Amino acid sequence: MRIRRLLLPYINIFGFVAMVSLFGMARFAVAADPLGSWNEGAAKQSILEFVERVTREGSPAFVPSAERVAVFDNDGTLWPEAPLPFQAAFVFDELRRRAPLEPELADDPFVQAALQGDLSKLLAGKNHDGLMHVIGVTHAGMTTDEFDQRVNDWLATAKHPRFEKPYSELTYQPMQELLVYLRLKGFKTFIVSGGGADFMRVWSERVYGIPPENVVGSMWQARFELRDGLPVLVKTMDHLFVDDKEGKPVGIHQFIGRRPIACFGNSDGDQAMLEYTTIGNPRASFGLIVHHTDAEREYAYDANPQSSGKLTTALTRADECGWTVVDMKVDWQKIWSDPAGAPSEGVALSLVGKWLAEDIDSAGVIDLAQSTLEFSADGAVSGSSAVNRFQGQAKVDHNSCTFGPLAMTRRAGPPALMDQESKFMAALQRVVQYRIAETGLLFLIDAEGTDVLRFSKMEN
Repeated sequence: MRIRRLLLPYINIFGFVAMVSLFGMARFAVAADPLGSWNEGAAKQSILEFVERVTREGSPAFVPSAERVAVFDNDGTLWPEAPLPFQAAFVFDELRRRAPLEPELADDPFVQAALQGDLSKLLAGKNHDGLMHVIGVTHAGMTTDEFDQRVNDWLATAKHPRFEKPYSELTYQPMQELLVYLRLKGFKTFIVSGGGADFMRVWSERVYGIPPENVVGSMWQARFELRDGLPVLVKTMDHLFVDDKEGKPVGIHQFIGRRPIACFGNSDGDQAMLEYTTIGNPRASFGLIVHHTDAEREYAYDANPQSSGKLTTALTRADECGWTVVDMKVDWQKIWSDPAGAPSEGVALSLVGKWLAEDIDSAGVIDLAQSTLEFSADGAVSGSSAVNRFQGQAKVDHNSCTFGPLAMTRRAGPPALMDQESKFMAALQRVVQYRIAETGLLFLIDAEGTDVLRFSKMEN
């Protein structure tokens, strides 16, 4: 229900209040730099200009939000891949744990190569056949739930050999900012990586804010079984799909079903995905390569990486195809993300974005006043209560949602709008849960289970 009120008597009041409040509101007019860890330069500017072109209504290059698909390689693009990919570190640790318990592993030449640190043998072949074999040995034969638990147990204790930090904390702050920025601009973000899909899906949401259904990776077929009357999926070594090189566009087609308009990678393994995204795309498109040039803060390599991540042909193609090349040493002010700086694991992607209030306490809203609420992936919230702006933090965990103290500007307004503002802010403080209906509407719910606020998603 919407309530229409005659607001003409208040036009002069609005004009006066707007003039009085102009200086006080200036801090809200200038948005914080969404890519604060990027140095000013061509790389950062190319990202901002592309996003502005495809998200601004009326732009010749405007792309509807449903078609804003951005794909990211993982190893070497979102976190390091040296001295070896993190999944390989998990595999080697698993083999060291299991070798004393399973004598038959002594007869497996690839297992022995892994235990001896012979990466050249494991990485030989077009699809790194030896590495894929030992991944199969350590991943297959268990249920998906058992595998998830092993990965979580490993992440809880394992640390990078050089940086001595948990692997899940070694993500690139500039790329974390880019993920959040794109999502706030209506993009759907996906991982498309040569790594194992099941391995990445365990932690992708809490590390990057990318839910497991948005992860495309290499995989073997799973088998359905009933065990003690309960359904389980068992990992096998059958029908391997390698999501690398030419396999990446295939994986995008099979598992996403929509051609990306933005692609981010770091190696020749991403070249086909970059080409698929940017060559002959009917939509405006963007490609970016992360070039590892910072041996002091991270690693420096291209043609001769320590393990994976060779970058030669894709780098050569960059100028011809118009791809942005990020020089890590020059373009990134900061390399590593703080654990607190990564996207909050509690804020679901379905909440991120700007919402328009359609109902407050079953009493409707005023047509010409907009009460809005915007969630950021890091848990920050902001919006307009009708007359004033507010900002603060939300705590979201599964379906629970609460709001901390909210700082507000102090402008006066017409009584009707001030009344709506008071009710809107009071309702926010009563919220303890949320749900998103199949229609896409967001409902915020109080402790008694009553819907106190209803929102619709606003177009970015």
